[in-house]
Amino acid sequence: MPHCIVEYSDNLEPDGRIRELLDKIAAQFRSAPDVFPLGGVRIRALPVHDYVIADGNPDHAFVNVVCRIGAGRPLDVRRAFFGATYELVVAHFAAISAQRGLGITFYVDEADPEGSWKTNSIHAHMKKG
Repeated sequence: MPHCIVEYSDNLEPDGRIRELLDKIAAQFRSAPDVFPLGGVRIRALPVHDYVIADGNPDHAFVNVVCRIGAGRPLDVRRAFFGATYELVVAHFAAISAQRGLGITFYVDEADPEGSWKTNSIHAHMKKG
């Protein structure tokens, strides 16, 4: 872990530059390998095709980012890192937000170690390469 899922209203395409956003979020995680092991980083996006936002105005849009991390990182580390990551997302969409209604939400969840199973050979393959 971390795994970040970016859900977004499909009316943000192509101006939302979603792939660019994913690259920015991934770079943020890569900047903290002592906090988040590189081999566990997964960043993905899911366009949402069916939605209703606020008053139903079709120009309104949304972005919802959910990051799931393993338990155990100190609160101050989480707040600093994810506060900066949230600001990165807000900055990415600043021009769109200035032009039309855009709701941005950002959540961080800690996985329950008792309810989490994982297999990951990426770490070993990264060492080979």
